[in-house]
Amino acid sequence: MLKTDKNIDDVNFILDNLRKEDLEEIIELWGNDWKDKFIKNTMSTEFLILTNNNIPIAMGGIVPVGTAESGIACVWLICSKYVKNNRILLLKTIKKQIDSASSEFNVFYNYIYKLNFEAKKWLKNLGFKFDNPSPPNLEVREGFEFFYKLNR
Repeated sequence: MLKTDKNIDDVNFILDNLRKEDLEEIIELWGNDWKDKFIKNTMSTEFLILTNNNIPIAMGGIVPVGTAESGIACVWLICSKYVKNNRILLLKTIKKQIDSASSEFNVFYNYIYKLNFEAKKWLKNLGFKFDNPSPPNLEVREGFEFFYKLNR
């Protein structure tokens, strides 16, 4: 089930039960006070929470970048440890969200922590590419990899 009513309880549940790789990535991005920074930054944006049997298993979003005419969006996703029993549901939901947003965006992109191997595998299965490590005009943080998907 896809929940669109983001709420702090579900966000806290996911953050308190992050997959090891997602926790490492968030700490690398946000530092020791990652949870407060993540909540402050994220709660002001639009995102979805994926649940199964009322257990929050993941949250993520598609954030427009630049003008509407640019057709560029930053995609993000973090998962709780409960995603391990819900991988098919997760991949189907992500695919559906990306397909739905493809009419609005020509490019989806973001960066992933180099040690987040499972998420990288999911991204590749969803058609994302990792073949442009240093895109022009974008700074890729050390320890992270740039990924993207073009819609044509």
